[in-house]
Amino acid sequence: MMMARSAVAKKKSRSALAVALPRELLVDIVGILAASSPQPMADLCNLRSTCKDMYGACKERHVGRRLAMEKERGMKWRDTVAYFAMLKNLADAGNPEACFTLGLTLVLARHNEQQGLACLEQAAAGGHKTAAYVLGMLLYTLKDRRDVAKRYIGQVEGDLMRKVATEKTNRECTKYRQLAVNAVREVAWKGMENGGQSGLVPEEEYRCTNARCGVPEDWADYDVFCGDDCRIRHECVQFFGQVSRYTTLTIQF
Repeated sequence: MMMARSAVAKKKSRSALAVALPRELLVDIVGILAASSPQPMADLCNLRSTCKDMYGACKERHVGRRLAMEKERGMKWRDTVAYFAMLKNLADAGNPEACFTLGLTLVLARHNEQQGLACLEQAAAGGHKTAAYVLGMLLYTLKDRRDVAKRYIGQVEGDLMRKVATEKTNRECTKYRQLAVNAVREVAWKGMENGGQSGLVPEEEYRCTNARCGVPEDWADYDVFCGDDCRIRHECVQFFGQVSRYTTLTIQF
């Protein structure tokens, strides 16, 4: 009986501490924990059980947006159902990494392009450059969305931050291309067992006449292009060529 009273008293004291803090500060503190903890879901569960105030703070969208998704990837292999439930909840909260992973899953594994692209767009709007890269690749295959696709690749490269952009490079694309390929492999890993293969169908009539287009920049590991179309077409060939073993998509651009 004394132990039960002690537990109740302890819980009330924690609630009093939470009440003493401004709500915004409490939510911000929990958000920092979600972003920095090596096991954010377990720590948030522990916090939610302490008192009503902490429970409410842990449920705030701000906390979900900041949660470090990469720390919970092990859950995907331990409990797939729980992992995708968490993924959906975090995507609903606007977590960029969750939106990116869910978007890829919808497009590649569940063939739901409309919702998948919407999730990828939300991730890119939250500053997720790998999502912006994948959007650039996917949207360029749709002739009526190519201007949007080029803007996403410009976001990846930071073109808008440069005052002079007469030449286009794929300096940043080379980095985010590899991250995107790794993400596709992780999302579509079951397709590897089924021998998934995508088709790549380029437009034969397209030819660039600039001899310096697509030429490496001195000793650098990136190329220089004469314009947006040449750069994004080069990236499409590279990206879809690398992910072809993991997907069953037929790509034409």
